[in-house]
Amino acid sequence: MPVEYYFYIVLYAIWIAIVFKNLKFSILLLPLFFPMYLVRFDVFGVPIYFVEGLILISAIPLFIGKITGQYEMNERGFLGKIIHTARVLVTPRKQQFLDFLKSYALPVVLFLIACCVSVLTAQGDASALHSLGIMKSWVVIPIIYFYILMSAIRDKRDLNFTMYAYLGSAIFLSLWGLFQAVTKQYLTIDARVSGPFESANYLAIYLAPALIFASVRFIQTFLISAFNPAGKRWNILERRVFISFAVAIIFMAMVLSQSYGGLLGVFVVLLIYILIERFRASAKEIKRFFNRILLAILLIVVIGGGMAASLNIEKFQNLTRFDEHTSIATRLEIWQVGGQLIKENPLLGIGLGNYQKNYNERAEEILGKKPLEETRLHSHNVFMETWLNAGLLGVVSFVWLIVLAYFQIKKVKNKEDQFMLYAGIAMLTYIVIHGLIDVTFWKNDLALVFWLIMGVNFSLTKKDV
Repeated sequence: MPVEYYFYIVLYAIWIAIVFKNLKFSILLLPLFFPMYLVRFDVFGVPIYFVEGLILISAIPLFIGKITGQYEMNERGFLGKIIHTARVLVTPRKQQFLDFLKSYALPVVLFLIACCVSVLTAQGDASALHSLGIMKSWVVIPIIYFYILMSAIRDKRDLNFTMYAYLGSAIFLSLWGLFQAVTKQYLTIDARVSGPFESANYLAIYLAPALIFASVRFIQTFLISAFNPAGKRWNILERRVFISFAVAIIFMAMVLSQSYGGLLGVFVVLLIYILIERFRASAKEIKRFFNRILLAILLIVVIGGGMAASLNIEKFQNLTRFDEHTSIATRLEIWQVGGQLIKENPLLGIGLGNYQKNYNERAEEILGKKPLEETRLHSHNVFMETWLNAGLLGVVSFVWLIVLAYFQIKKVKNKEDQFMLYAGIAMLTYIVIHGLIDVTFWKNDLALVFWLIMGVNFSLTKKDV
């Protein structure tokens, strides 16, 4: 057995001890370890990512507890929704059925079914094994995480704790990226900050929701102070200092990653959020506060864009070049290939993780010329990628789940709960906006972040939060 395996065994033993000591704490702490999906090892020939082991160790006692009745079965929980489905099918009642259609469990189950069908329809043993591995790491494990997270969150403190765990992982990766910039020890050939990832875009997509969460919560500290007595002002000040540090560190790392799509997505989401809050505000002081923030964002965008243009940054100039080997030009070809593959396979898609194989084999035929990029991992659009991976049912259930998450806004009445929900919705909006030009879901850690965001949005409408 390789030496590093003994190290993994020790780490898992420590995690098992934490789970038995405090199961809920272990579940809420998991986002801190999302980046550790990069640590991989084989168990009896099956590839396992380190963070998957942590999730399964935390999930097993929870599942056993649910089965044995040790934990209370929450009818509004994920498993409760599935049981409720069976009841509706056996004794159908119109109102019960309509209530279930409004819940998040149905699109999650349909999404799982769509992915299973995609695995079963994969052509060839190699494609089937590849699809099965993606099903495990990108679909099943993240949904298990979503389920245990929904079961663990009982109050707003739990929700804040797990979000700050994610923020902690983003700060760690940002510091890693800043170290790369200072030491010039880049992993990418184009000297872009990427942290431990092989692509700078992967770092940016992971950091962006954390930057949005921290920025929104920072803004909200000024709004929350109006609803809290003077005795709580010091706690708000402490939180403001910490969050401002997080915003600064993560923002610098994103700038150095040179992911203009990621930065643009962050600015668009923050602009939308600030405009909404600006027009919702009734007090003149709050309106003036948001006016200042809007002005600051516009200045950052204008000055940053002007500096990039004046410094003759090639990547910035390539944004307007569509007929050369640029990121925009290659995306247009990638989307053309993806669109044709959807036309040919509209119902079932092409199978989980099979875009690269199909692109390599069909790109020149579909484009009628040699493509600018000989190989591409994915289609650079989260909705196109979902359709290709999981078919029509997969993309419909995916969009359905996102729409349901937005509708949670109507269900939350408490002011502080609304603040947290707005932060979650802002993060989800980034996933959607940046997902139009990149894949913000179909990857181990990005799938976990997506389901974490869904946990934020749906947990706030649970009765016991």
